[in-house]
Amino acid sequence: MRPQQNNITLKKLLKSNQGFTIVEILIALFLIVLVLSMAMSNPFSSNDDLVKQSDDIERGLRFMSDESALRNSVVRMHFMLSKAPQEYAIEYGPSDNFILPPEPEFETTSMSKEEEDKLAKLNKDTNMKFNKVQEFQDSNTEVSDNVKIIGIGSGSSKRFKSTGDASIYSFASGEKDDALVILANDESVISLEILPFTNKIERKMVKLETSGNRELIDLQNEKAKEIFEQWLKDKK
Repeated sequence: MRPQQNNITLKKLLKSNQGFTIVEILIALFLIVLVLSMAMSNPFSSNDDLVKQSDDIERGLRFMSDESALRNSVVRMHFMLSKAPQEYAIEYGPSDNFILPPEPEFETTSMSKEEEDKLAKLNKDTNMKFNKVQEFQDSNTEVSDNVKIIGIGSGSSKRFKSTGDASIYSFASGEKDDALVILANDESVISLEILPFTNKIERKMVKLETSGNRELIDLQNEKAKEIFEQWLKDKK
């Protein structure tokens, strides 16, 4: 190969390996910034499981309302908060004239053996009056491993239950319990407010602020208590 041909070939190689132009680099940077901005603007981007679990519970609550009107009976979403993993189910009970059992007058966070037995009997007697809605699920729904239902708040009793069994009831008249469901993962807390006389369910999500070496469960419970107390204040 002659020297002149070698020079031409070398120039072509150099030209083909000059890399990106300034315009191409600017376009690439713009696209990177755009993608990052979209990700940061979506508060649920890192909480997919928490949001999905909230969606599932909200779907169950809406199904519960329709089912109670269809069956002309009391229907409930029954939460088993102390199970591992936690579970919940949609269950139907007797006719719409069924009178719900009164809530125990003692606090369930610190009970004597006699109070525990009394509560267990009350729950057993109530549970026997309800059956699983097969159209919604064949078995209890398990909560995702990295999501925890912190508790169920009641507007009528003004109590927040975080252990044992808890239920939200719906009636053929269209009325539902005035209740609040609070879920959390290691990053965020979501509250679902059930409005008793409408089909609306209001959802709010807040960031879980870490603090020193405190246990995650303590942070979750503290935030849930704060949300519940504010919810009660807003109702006055």
